[in-house]
Amino acid sequence: MEKGEGTSVNSHHQLTLGNLLRQVMDLLSPCWAYNKLIFSYCLPDTVTLVTGTVICPIYGNKVKLCLQENTKSVPLVLVELPLSTRGFTSSIQYGVLRVVLEPVHGPGSSQGWVTYCNGQKVGFARRLEMGEEKLVLDMMQMVSAGAGIMLHRGTETGGYKYLRGQFERVVGSDDTESYHLTDPSNCFGQEFSIFFLGN
Repeated sequence: MEKGEGTSVNSHHQLTLGNLLRQVMDLLSPCWAYNKLIFSYCLPDTVTLVTGTVICPIYGNKVKLCLQENTKSVPLVLVELPLSTRGFTSSIQYGVLRVVLEPVHGPGSSQGWVTYCNGQKVGFARRLEMGEEKLVLDMMQMVSAGAGIMLHRGTETGGYKYLRGQFERVVGSDDTESYHLTDPSNCFGQEFSIFFLGN
């Protein structure tokens, strides 16, 4: 190979690699830009339906929210909302519940999510720790579609209420995403939406 040919091949490889990296960065940057600590990974734009599960302890503790591509997949989002079971049920009983999570940067690289429920600030959402996450994921194996109760007598929680359904995913402008409970049979009788705002 001539010296000039080697240089040309190296330049071609560098350009190809550079283009590939740029495409990957363009694909992933929206997720990194706005909720890199709340979303475990990015969903393709073609995914328009996900499975959403809300776990509500009967006594104490806070409501847990899980969004998954399907019931067998790794959670896309698994957080504890700053809502008690009573707060969640009293909000949703009126037929419309809109939960908004907005990222707030703290000192250094820390980040939290201020949470609004039907327009009122209710506190901060947090990602679950590893031990808590395993407990919730194990529990979700026993949950089916719809709404119900799992009784755990003799425990602090007394059991759990749950709601599981399909949520329509809408990707908006300014790096926002929203998820809306679909209720084709009108068995839930409520409108429930979750909004993740961008930075």
